[in-house]
Amino acid sequence: RERAAGADAVTGSLRDEEAGTTTEFPELMRPLREPRESRRVRVISGSVPEALHGGVFMRNGPDQRHAPLFPEGRHWFDGDGMIHWCHLSAGDGAQSYGCSYVETQGFKEEREKGGEALYCGIKQSPILDLVLHGMWSKVRNFPTPDRPWWVIQTKNTANNGLLVTGKGTLLATYEAGSPYEIRFERSGGGGADSSKLRLVTEGVYTPTQRDAPVHPILGAYNHYLHNFTAHAKVCPRTNEVIFLSYDLIGQRFSVGVLDSDDSLVSMETFEFPFAEGEACMMHDFAITEGKVVLMAHPLLFDKEQSMGGGVPFTYDMSAPSFFGILDRRRGGSDGLGTEAEVSWIEADNCYCFHSMACWEEGETVHLYAHRLDVTGALGMATFRRDGNEERPRVEEKARLHKWTLQTAGRGEARGKVVESREVGAERIYSDFPEINPEYTGRPVRYGYSLRISERKSAGDGVPLFDRVMKMNLEDETVEASWESEGKVMDDMTFVPDPNRQEEDGGWLLFFSHQLEASKSFLEILDASTLTLQCTVELPRIPLGFHATFVPVEVVKTMIG
Repeated sequence: RERAAGADAVTGSLRDEEAGTTTEFPELMRPLREPRESRRVRVISGSVPEALHGGVFMRNGPDQRHAPLFPEGRHWFDGDGMIHWCHLSAGDGAQSYGCSYVETQGFKEEREKGGEALYCGIKQSPILDLVLHGMWSKVRNFPTPDRPWWVIQTKNTANNGLLVTGKGTLLATYEAGSPYEIRFERSGGGGADSSKLRLVTEGVYTPTQRDAPVHPILGAYNHYLHNFTAHAKVCPRTNEVIFLSYDLIGQRFSVGVLDSDDSLVSMETFEFPFAEGEACMMHDFAITEGKVVLMAHPLLFDKEQSMGGGVPFTYDMSAPSFFGILDRRRGGSDGLGTEAEVSWIEADNCYCFHSMACWEEGETVHLYAHRLDVTGALGMATFRRDGNEERPRVEEKARLHKWTLQTAGRGEARGKVVESREVGAERIYSDFPEINPEYTGRPVRYGYSLRISERKSAGDGVPLFDRVMKMNLEDETVEASWESEGKVMDDMTFVPDPNRQEEDGGWLLFFSHQLEASKSFLEILDASTLTLQCTVELPRIPLGFHATFVPVEVVKTMIG
């Protein structure tokens, strides 16, 4: 049963769930452990919109290829990156689906050992052999190891995000390492048979550098020092890519800029704003047309805890959060300039994994993001308050929040938060936001997100999403929603319709999964009404992370 609903249905459904109990569905995370060659799949409802023909919808996620070294300490995030894709065409039976591992350095090392796991997961181990192997891997892969010097016992799994750069380069990203360049090619047969596509790993991505490199061999983007976190932003006006890199041991972070030709035009380094200089996980950020807006929350790296065999982070419940404002054009017309400075604005304690929208209005910045009161980072963190260990009851359930930030004016040391409040009266738990990408950094009216189920989870604290929602940010109401009984869904991507000029003119694409059966689906919704346009039936796909759409023009440059 599929249905699109208005705000009343959303609120009523939430009230029904508040008295319910939580049912776990761990089968949804069970890995495949094997890639799948491209095969034909069928449309079972509606049809693929013509403007999407020839493009590819893709989603990344963890799929542990080999048995973990320490099963008792395993974490879902540890899985090797596996990308599932659908190549879209006209006709009910002309779609194709496949999945491939991102063949990272660690993945290939373990394959060479006959499938023996050589790395820890989120939880570290003080075993000397693992430390020595990790160090040897960095020497062996000189000058481009796929993770910085401070990541030794874990491998780069490239399992988190996907990015199409302004030039059309396709990247698989990982929070604590460098991205991998991937591309499609035909596996044989020739012609226009879409079933012959396959996804291949080109190798560790190294951006070209327009000017003389900082280091004669390692360059301004130094694979031993830098990572390229999961949520880089593409500016629709300039086609630049802005990305973050952070050093948990050195307690510094960098902001990098690739121009529209994928050349690295700046890489500027800054200090974290916390009182003791601690490094934090900066998973996401935002951009406006003229600024980078950083989110530094007190999910802090705990070196002693990690090296002692524990999880890597501690959430400090007594520390403030900070928003950082960085001018994108300071010092020159390209990149950030060598005199770039971050203006930090102190805010209440909280955590945001994902930002939805951001824009500037004079000296004011409006930021929408999904706010958690506290987070255990899905099992990756302990807790402390005023230096003492805490054991709070934590639910990883965020709500959409708005901050209005007043940037520092002339003669002022720093800016301030002038507004901080939850968006909408429904008090809906949600995350995995999306907007029309052509409006990134500009004022938006519509934001999309996935509702977090209050009665279902995947186990191990992993939430499930059971409804797509369209939020009108002007009147702060849920304008439309879509759900399908017995299904949950993954991250979605907005694909603009070239024939419609409205902000909500386009489609939302995402994978959905049946709770009680071994089936998954590609769903295509009209973004203006959230009505179902097409459903493609797929074999079972494990839950995953972030998604993207590769336009037909980019696909053609890859496959010819």
